Amino acid sequence: MGQADTLIAIEKTEVGYHEGFSNGHHNNHQKFSPAVPGLEWSQNQSWCQTFQSWAFQQAGVKSLAPVTASCPAAVNWYKSHGRFSYYPAIGAMVFFGHSGGEHVGLVYRYDADFAYTIEGNTNANGSSEGNGVYLKKRARRDSFLYGYGLPHFTEGIVTADPGLKNKPGYTYMAVASSRESVAPPMAEAEEALPWVSSQQLAWAASRPTAEEQAAGNGGGSAADDVALVQDALENVMGVAPADPHSVFEAETQELFERFRMEKLGHPEADGHGVPSTQELAELGRQSELFSVRAGSSPAAEQPWVSLNQVVWASTHSAQEEREQPGGDASPKADVALVQDGLRRVMHTDVTDERGIFETATQGLYDEFRRTVLHFSGSDAVGAPGEQSLTELGQRAGLFRVHAGFPAGGTTDGAGVEAMGQIHPTQVTFHRCTSEGTLEDWIAQASTVAGVRASNFWVKGFRTAVARESSGNPNACNLWDSNARTPPGFSKVKDFGDGYRLHEPIVRLNGALTHFQCSRGIVQCIPQTFAQRHAPGTSVNIYDPVACIAAAMRYVRSRYGVAVDGSDLAKKVQQFDPNRPPHGY
Repeated sequence: MGQADTLIAIEKTEVGYHEGFSNGHHNNHQKFSPAVPGLEWSQNQSWCQTFQSWAFQQAGVKSLAPVTASCPAAVNWYKSHGRFSYYPAIGAMVFFGHSGGEHVGLVYRYDADFAYTIEGNTNANGSSEGNGVYLKKRARRDSFLYGYGLPHFTEGIVTADPGLKNKPGYTYMAVASSRESVAPPMAEAEEALPWVSSQQLAWAASRPTAEEQAAGNGGGSAADDVALVQDALENVMGVAPADPHSVFEAETQELFERFRMEKLGHPEADGHGVPSTQELAELGRQSELFSVRAGSSPAAEQPWVSLNQVVWASTHSAQEEREQPGGDASPKADVALVQDGLRRVMHTDVTDERGIFETATQGLYDEFRRTVLHFSGSDAVGAPGEQSLTELGQRAGLFRVHAGFPAGGTTDGAGVEAMGQIHPTQVTFHRCTSEGTLEDWIAQASTVAGVRASNFWVKGFRTAVARESSGNPNACNLWDSNARTPPGFSKVKDFGDGYRLHEPIVRLNGALTHFQCSRGIVQCIPQTFAQRHAPGTSVNIYDPVACIAAAMRYVRSRYGVAVDGSDLAKKVQQFDPNRPPHGY
């Protein structure tokens, strides 16, 4: 690979990178200034030229461009070296604005009418606030485009400048897509677009602003993906959402729902809720701004890692870990995937034995939480949590996370009741679209809750469900004493059906609601749902199986209901059809 192609490849790997975000705006804080000796001072300033200086340094061709953060200085440097042209070239720096002093990019191909570029500190929608690294398509004859700096590559340079046709070191091509295109050109495949993760978008669409902003931004974060979706919505719908850039709130949700109905033809009844992978893929196609993946690697069927197996391994000795049986379902298999993820994300070897979670793995995991996820205090140390483990799997593109326990494992004194327990902030509030009957859901819940399926459970839950939610899995009580946000929690974006006293039901569509509202088919509050969450079930409180299973575990624990539910109606009045309703 020649110097030009190496340079282009390095810059393309940065496509999708975004600068920092604070106080409702991008802030020019990025990774390139500190990495270029002599340009450290340029942090928090416009960085389009700094990105180019960094890329030339990374490609080992630092001497072929000026080390500067100034576009005018770079223009003058190329002019003084006799390497400036008004025609594009492969690997050329392209300058924009008055005398080329306002912006810069790098040309990776050109045709008769356009130069195709990689640019830092720009955006997808043409506004003045740059935010990241993008691929751009620039009209060659646009008055904003000033000219080109032609690096003196060892292999020479391919250019459209007819005045350089017969000069050594230059190869004239009216149209070119790479240095290799001096051979008979072949049709070039459409340039790869940056990826967005439908999982990360779903997370952002169901979290309050404070959580989204606390998660930070940078390569691979939800903020990056939200920014691309907002740019795409502006591109396709002709209007920008009023939410802060990179934050998925009510205005972005509303504009996405307009896109569903106006561009995808969905009826209004189906136009709500978290963006689906298919809808995002269509938005990316129509805007030509991104492609969509489910997790952090395109179309990958990733293996599962059990959160509780990893937690078990992190709290047991190496000897106890080694004594566990092998196979895909063992803690060792999950720990090995976590170690591989840490190597990939942190670029550091894990010195513990493969599959054994000991001091070195713990130390690197803590560093991942501090430096990548920006956790602090007690959140950045100790056994892995579901949020950080999920983030590691997505960023590494290696695995997905569920909350199951190893076969035959124990909870070490916490008892069976603690199995599956999650933190209340891990509960989600997505709209339920599951099909099935109440009897189906009760049967499935019986299995995962560890109770014996029986008509006692069916009769009891038929009664309670009718009283609690009228059979609506998406019911959210907005008026009773539970409808508040306790200290330590934040309001949440909710996609259920809001019930107010003596008022019509309202579809919430992501509206901010109090955290502690009773929700779901048997009206659990999130704290109870989290504490009694059944292992292997959804963390969505509106999932009927998960909600019923949590309620089963709750009445078993609080009221001592028998495993077959034979005394359910006797011990819990709300489940007894022969007595009046009574909260439980």
